[in-house]
Amino acid sequence: MKYLDTLLEKYQVRKTKAQKTAFLDWAQEEIRKMGYEPYVEEYKGDLYKCRNLIVGNPEEAKVIYTAHYDTQPVMPFPNMVFPKNFLATFGAQLPVILIMVLLCRGVVWLAGVIGGENPFLSFMLTEAGLLAVVFGFLALLFYGPANKHTANDNTSGTACLMEMMAALSEEERKHAAFIFFDQEEKGKVGSQMFAKKYPELRKNAYIFNLDCIGDGQHMLIVAPKKTPDEELKALEDAFASPESFVTEAITAKHASYNSDQRSFKKGYALAAMHLHPTFGLHLKRIHTKKDTICEEANLQYAIDGCRKLLKQKAEEM
Repeated sequence: MKYLDTLLEKYQVRKTKAQKTAFLDWAQEEIRKMGYEPYVEEYKGDLYKCRNLIVGNPEEAKVIYTAHYDTQPVMPFPNMVFPKNFLATFGAQLPVILIMVLLCRGVVWLAGVIGGENPFLSFMLTEAGLLAVVFGFLALLFYGPANKHTANDNTSGTACLMEMMAALSEEERKHAAFIFFDQEEKGKVGSQMFAKKYPELRKNAYIFNLDCIGDGQHMLIVAPKKTPDEELKALEDAFASPESFVTEAITAKHASYNSDQRSFKKGYALAAMHLHPTFGLHLKRIHTKKDTICEEANLQYAIDGCRKLLKQKAEEM
């Protein structure tokens, strides 16, 4: 898959403005070669600016396929997510929280040991100083050094959109649109700004979001809470695979997946999971230097399923 290969080789880090610009310039050039007319929408919020890359007509599309293209800082621990097991997710995050608390306390303790008459170190001993340390560590979650390995999160989803656009027939293109969202890692900013600008799409658009689809063979589709059983079955049928993949469609009542689809009323998410014998389906390795796996078979699975889903929705006309 040439787009996946190029992304991994040249555009795997998309965190700074310059890195994102390089990706957007390359992506638009390649998308135009496919026969589409891409465009970038810029937004300015209270805290962040962002740029979403849009392909097709979202207001007329039967399905809008999305993925976030921004990437995250490197973290010493993986962002362990157990979508169907809240207690396991909390338990996996608890050590990170405790370590951060201990580090903050350690900084304050050290300030007390060597403080003397130094006004800065004296400030560190106050409650305001402790809060400054806490917020400093939290800032690393958003502004720390870029993770250089983003194969699954979310080069996988970004590459899948590119590969899918190239694969669609002219008839299929009439019913699909694509959005590469910015700033998902900072709180789904790009998708929320898009939804705010287009309230009808926030309410009515059928959004299918691809996030972390490259590593794992247990494919989980998380649908809106009120999705009927027959639609869940149709999703499983669309993404049924003769390969070794296992597909499960479940509503957000029973699984939590925090990505851009949550900015929309009719938002669906697809993610690749591993199966833990005790704690169930989970993501692993993301947000660390070990995020190096994006299987081509996973992308082909997603492309095939997305095309079948598109056919289902087009036939509902």
